[in-house]
Amino acid sequence: MNLTGKLVTSLVIAAVASTIATLLQGGAIPDIPLVICFAVATLATALLVSPPTRASAAAPSPAASRPSNKGESESGRAQGKVKWFNVSKGFGFIVKDDGDEIFVHFRSIRGDGRRSLRDGQRVAFDVANSTKGPQAEDVVVLD
Repeated sequence: MNLTGKLVTSLVIAAVASTIATLLQGGAIPDIPLVICFAVATLATALLVSPPTRASAAAPSPAASRPSNKGESESGRAQGKVKWFNVSKGFGFIVKDDGDEIFVHFRSIRGDGRRSLRDGQRVAFDVANSTKGPQAEDVVVLD
């Protein structure tokens, strides 16, 4: 919805809300100060949640700026198999090739859309130390 549509919608909502509030209080319609208060509040909300400007919308996200995993070498990175990954909770564990387990969060999985892993998938990743211990970052599915 464009900004004009949002502003018109917010004014309609303000009129309806102020009318309902006036009726619930047993007052006469219209209560002009109440209509003005509701209009200011809803217009401010519509303006605050308006879509981002073209400049900020064009800026790529960090995940989008990562290179694609097609044809790239994953040498020098840790590799392993997904032990388990809970899609609804968005995290799981990877068993590294040396046998150690490492935590993985869905935000660390490279890709677009819904990012998840399947049990047994081969992956390559960087190891980062967090406050809770080692964590897989920049995870790429190998198979």
